[in-house]
Amino acid sequence: MKVVYPVLLALMVLTAACVKKPVPVTVDTVPAYSVDVEMTNMVGNSKLSLNDTWYKTANGDSLSITTYAYYMSNFVLTADNGSTFSEPESYHLIDESRESSRKFSIAGVPAGTYTSVTFMIGVDSLRNVSGAQTGDLSTDFNMFWDWNTGYIMAKMEGKIGLNIVDNDLLYHMGGFSGPYSVLRTVTLQFPEPLIVKANTRPAIHMSNNALEWFQTPTTIDIRANRFLGGRDNLVIVADNYMDMFSVEHIDQ
Repeated sequence: MKVVYPVLLALMVLTAACVKKPVPVTVDTVPAYSVDVEMTNMVGNSKLSLNDTWYKTANGDSLSITTYAYYMSNFVLTADNGSTFSEPESYHLIDESRESSRKFSIAGVPAGTYTSVTFMIGVDSLRNVSGAQTGDLSTDFNMFWDWNTGYIMAKMEGKIGLNIVDNDLLYHMGGFSGPYSVLRTVTLQFPEPLIVKANTRPAIHMSNNALEWFQTPTTIDIRANRFLGGRDNLVIVADNYMDMFSVEHIDQ
């Protein structure tokens, strides 16, 4: 038996030497960068000025806007090779009264050349029923009704006419399911390629035309529709403002 121990020891050493060490796996990572989005709210060809400026709608009605806010969410950038990048936790509240809200960043964008952007006007149905939220989805921004009716996707308040006693305008857009959903998805082509690469921080400059709430395809008489009480009317306005966004230019 005294001879066996050295033999067993030699076999163990030999076996250990024959076991292959794991080969490190190299994972290729695509560099990722940030893209800025800068919004300018317009009324026709003029920059929106809250409270002190009167505008004309397509119906010829006079309108002064005191509150203007909306959600842009679920951003997707499409590259020239067909690949897409979806922004995680993609919820942005644009509020004309808060200048800082009119510029935000999309982080983690892979290097590449992008040709279009897709986003939702409003807050998707999942987040409407997900309990208390933070960030731009916080209830502190007064863009939330309750857990049954959910978020106000877009809001316009103001005054109509010049010599009307009851002249308040109140358009609060809500509803996220079924035929009365006001959620709308928009895809915009870039006027020039958006190139994401090292040592640059490109920006997408976009505009929003508030007059589109009241026109195309349906011209709305705001004197007869100061409030959006019916769900059918909400859908009409949502269909109107689908085309209120434009990409003006790209800064590389």
